[in-house]
Amino acid sequence: MPRARTTSYALLSILTLAGSILAFATTESGCASATPCELNSDCIEGACVDGECKRECADTERDCQPGFRCHAGQCLPDEGQGGMGGGGGMGGAGGVGGAGGMGGAGGMGGATSASSSSSASASSSSSSASSSSSSASSGSGGGGGGTKDELDLCGADGECGAGLTCEPMWKNGPQRCTRACISDGGCPSGMRCSAVGDEKYCTTSDVGKACANAAACNFGCLEGPGYCTVACATGSDCPNGYGCMPVGSPPTKVCVKAEAYCESGNTSACIVPAACDTNSLLVGACTLACTTSADCPQRASLLAPWTCSSGLCARPPDIYGPMPGGSTPTEWHCDAFGKTINLCNDGQHMNFQAFTIPPPPAVNCGSPVTFQGQAGDACVNSCRYQGACPFGFACSAVGNIQGARAGLCLPTGAGEVGAACANDTQCVFGYCFEGKCSRDCTADGVCPNGTTCTAAGGVSPNVDGMPFRRCL
Repeated sequence: MPRARTTSYALLSILTLAGSILAFATTESGCASATPCELNSDCIEGACVDGECKRECADTERDCQPGFRCHAGQCLPDEGQGGMGGGGGMGGAGGVGGAGGMGGAGGMGGATSASSSSSASASSSSSSASSSSSSASSGSGGGGGGTKDELDLCGADGECGAGLTCEPMWKNGPQRCTRACISDGGCPSGMRCSAVGDEKYCTTSDVGKACANAAACNFGCLEGPGYCTVACATGSDCPNGYGCMPVGSPPTKVCVKAEAYCESGNTSACIVPAACDTNSLLVGACTLACTTSADCPQRASLLAPWTCSSGLCARPPDIYGPMPGGSTPTEWHCDAFGKTINLCNDGQHMNFQAFTIPPPPAVNCGSPVTFQGQAGDACVNSCRYQGACPFGFACSAVGNIQGARAGLCLPTGAGEVGAACANDTQCVFGYCFEGKCSRDCTADGVCPNGTTCTAAGGVSPNVDGMPFRRCL
């Protein structure tokens, strides 16, 4: 949820800022072209065909054969009722040598509840992973005798319908009817395939949830910066603001947070001290190691992407700061040309309650500190259904970018689908439509509480090639 701050950021050298922006200005924008590749993992979407990343599909029903679903631009075997979770590959990639001292970023050892750590050449970071030994839900058997639908709240397996059991959505979290799974791709959007006891079920993604050790997380805890993480194959498997990087010994690719402020004397929010970038933005910002741009955070497809430069993820030229989605109040200053800009990590901001975009504050470009935005103005991240959003936020395609519909990470509340609401933040799935809580079911068709996944119809723009749908 948004957190208020009482002090503004101190700016880096204005000369450093001007140099970085001038360097951005010389970058050729041009028209979109196919991304070169050698492996499928080099591609953010689609597959590597004849040395270029190409999408095989955009819509399951139109582009894929029966028994297959469209997932990240590829037609893949359907594991069941379909879904657009993350790919969840554990990727046995090697260490990231030479990436600004970030090589041995320590500690995602085996999947046990015990903490582990390792030392890098100039720094160390400890983390732990969990065997997800959460308590089993009450009731016995595999469900199937009840009437409750997928994602309905429940207290026992027997309340859930065929093929569903009642499982906790995160450690010590609420229980909902959910399906068994093999990988993230078999789960509804915003969910992950997690071990619950001896089995694997679809659970709410807890990436970004605060933790002190693995016992608080569905998969693992990066104990240095203190947040839950999950295995990934590329940045597309992680929420926007997080990239995918090998951590530990042996290295395991997990989601690592980049949307965090840092400075030379305070790098605790970064995966390792060397991951604090104090050269390219208005203020210091965390980053992470990469081998290709696919490892870096993934914004909405219509926005300028992150790139992999000299082994480190680099923000796009329209981004000037690292403030994470939900941060409030926003912070503002000027670029090298005197234009007022915000320091949000995705460059977007809004008032979540009023669903408006407040104007920027008055800014003195000569000031050594930033200026706070209006009360209620918060940073907001764009999102894709595959990586979804950090814990406490839901990806709802209510944004508009260049006339096209895009997902936004909106804060979640307590209202179940069908409950009365005044704004999105009051709803469990971050979406309030015509005074009632709903859910964006575009990618998976899943609707709880007896509602139906219904196409918006009319002239409503598509979302990444898919017709927008909501639970009604």
